[in-house]
Amino acid sequence: MTPALSHRLAGRPLLALLDVDGTLSPIADRPEHAIVPAATRQALAALVRQSDTHVALLSGRSARDAARLVGVSGVWVIGNHGIEVAPPNEPAVPRADVAEYADRITEALVRCNAVADSAPGVVVEDKRWTLSVHYRLADRAIVPAVSAHIASIAQGLGLRLTVGKEVLELRPPVDVNKGTAALQLAEALSALDSGASVLCIGDDRTDEDAFRALRDRQPLAVTVFVGGYGEAVGTAAEFHVGDPDEVRALLETIIEQRSGASNPL
Repeated sequence: MTPALSHRLAGRPLLALLDVDGTLSPIADRPEHAIVPAATRQALAALVRQSDTHVALLSGRSARDAARLVGVSGVWVIGNHGIEVAPPNEPAVPRADVAEYADRITEALVRCNAVADSAPGVVVEDKRWTLSVHYRLADRAIVPAVSAHIASIAQGLGLRLTVGKEVLELRPPVDVNKGTAALQLAEALSALDSGASVLCIGDDRTDEDAFRALRDRQPLAVTVFVGGYGEAVGTAAEFHVGDPDEVRALLETIIEQRSGASNPL
């Protein structure tokens, strides 16, 4: 933490936009097996308690599932890559323009489950407004065929297909992503104003949208990629940490510096 970086994170308000899987929680073989460590939850709770500070989960999970996994009250939750937003301690509200795709998502779920039933190791995650088809546990030999089947389903139903870390995602074809959602919340909370600070941390391809959007809009925004050095090649993030433990350590350092306490936790 250099003096220059510390200064960039000392603004008021501070908005911390944090991905969940692979950032706060280590990547798990199955989505339901993911766990946010107790020490990370403690750091998040301490960050929420800071004055002039907003914490937002920026997740591909549904807002409800992301909130459940993290288990810290007082946070904003942006779920389904920006399709739904939950203010602190309130239920999520989906964008008005996704409702018309509800039937298509339901049909896509049926078809994707049929693919998964014949492809050992493929797991379909139903997030109500989007679907994630995980193939982390699948034999590498079947991945091309599975990917082709899922792409065909998306095309046939007029849904958008995106690719993440060993996951294929089907979404309504609306112009929203983590970048547009991050900017919208940052604007609403005055986090892009002079004297404010923005921190964005993520590990996946979908987080690159947020890195680019924030840096284009506010060059002093602090963007951090999580992963190995090889994975960090080509990221739009300005900074890099190795794993969720280092994310927690970074958050603890920010809390300490903003509070002026030697042991804020």
